[in-house]
Amino acid sequence: MEERVLQTQIIYGPVNSRRLGRSLGVNILPTEQKVCSFNCIYCQYGFTSQKCIHNDIDGLKLPIPAEVAEALMNSLPAVGDLDAITLAGNGEPTFHPSFRQIAEAVSRLRDRNKPGVPVCILSNSSTVNESSVQEGLSFIDRKIMKLDAGRENTFQKTNRPRPGITLKKIVDGLARLENVEIQSLFYSGPVTNASPEEITAWLEQLSLINPVGVQIYTMDRVPADHRVGPLDKSELEQIAAEARARLPEADVRVF
Repeated sequence: MEERVLQTQIIYGPVNSRRLGRSLGVNILPTEQKVCSFNCIYCQYGFTSQKCIHNDIDGLKLPIPAEVAEALMNSLPAVGDLDAITLAGNGEPTFHPSFRQIAEAVSRLRDRNKPGVPVCILSNSSTVNESSVQEGLSFIDRKIMKLDAGRENTFQKTNRPRPGITLKKIVDGLARLENVEIQSLFYSGPVTNASPEEITAWLEQLSLINPVGVQIYTMDRVPADHRVGPLDKSELEQIAAEARARLPEADVRVF
């Protein structure tokens, strides 16, 4: 597995994404560190600082909406054909206090320069109940939201969120989103979210959310915790088969 370094610019790529095709990345977080409300054991960017885990982002150099808009406006005419414009980057994009304004600006610039290309987000779902985040998500065409576990204990061990974030709060918020897609990473190791019992619990949560799509994948880069490892493709396909049986109308795919 390859290692992944932090993004050093607001706009990066286009990258050839296994899930989104030719995607232009928009990083609205600092370039010198990961900023996230989770501390996932499998994260390709390493562990999150305790400062960020406790929701302390004072002093971090965050780009303002005008800087993001300018960077995107300068990049779009030169990038050629795209399959997606994706808010992702160095952590959790909805953590930015001006997320709503940025999402609106990205959507507006897409309309002007790349009509028909979907604006996507890769989010860990931790802020889904915040009103400003919900407003921002209304400008996003593909809301790809994380759900790695179906039980609270497994969620805490896998994603290791900041205090106060619970699986129930996340599932309740996701269930209120329209046209939501779920992204789920499965892994093996001393702790795993891929046992039969864990998959059954995860499927029960999916039924409550009723997503239009489910993206099932495993690690392809070096994880923060080297004790965990990827699943085989056959194991992912078995999980996908169970998800299709539970959610026959959802677009369930393995990546």
